[in-house]
Amino acid sequence: MEKEYRYREPKSVKEAWKRLKHRIVPAILAGLALALLVFLLQYFDIDKAYGLGTSAVIFTSFASSIYIMFITPNSRAAKNSKFVKSYTIAGIVGSIGGLGLAVMPLYAVAALVIFFVSVLMIITKSEHPPAAAIAFAFVLFRIGVIGIIIIASGVIIVVALRYLLEKTTFEVEREMLKVSLREKQKRIGLQNSKNAHHKRRR
Repeated sequence: MEKEYRYREPKSVKEAWKRLKHRIVPAILAGLALALLVFLLQYFDIDKAYGLGTSAVIFTSFASSIYIMFITPNSRAAKNSKFVKSYTIAGIVGSIGGLGLAVMPLYAVAALVIFFVSVLMIITKSEHPPAAAIAFAFVLFRIGVIGIIIIASGVIIVVALRYLLEKTTFEVEREMLKVSLREKQKRIGLQNSKNAHHKRRR
């Protein structure tokens, strides 16, 4: 089985600056994704439809998700499958939690929502922390059809742009890392061979 190559965190400021050039394109696309989401929120006037603060909750959740998905692609939460499943779980649990406000106080509903969202994310291996905010958006603002369409559109936009990055920028970076590791292993192998040869001569 081929070894899985993961991104390595920079160990120095110099290495961080070198890594920066590989994150320019993801940062641009992250900004584009967020701009499209904000446009949708403003176009449909989501705050007017569901209450002041709705767009802020959705915006902050997606902003965190976009940063994770585009800028830290090596993190466990930065997978399209986790992202989609977590937002789906959050939407379903949040909607049910919103109905629960008719018989329970907000603090009780909040506790139950975060509990079930966490458990379901763990069971389905879809841990993506920012999705929890989406669950509370459904609880606090009783998001309806328009809100669901906006959130679904945001998910599609993020997944599409992340897929584009995966097939271009991230793929190139992985290939470069593979080449670098192979060259390093080759140098180590040659050095070990030289050391073994010197020992035999002695």
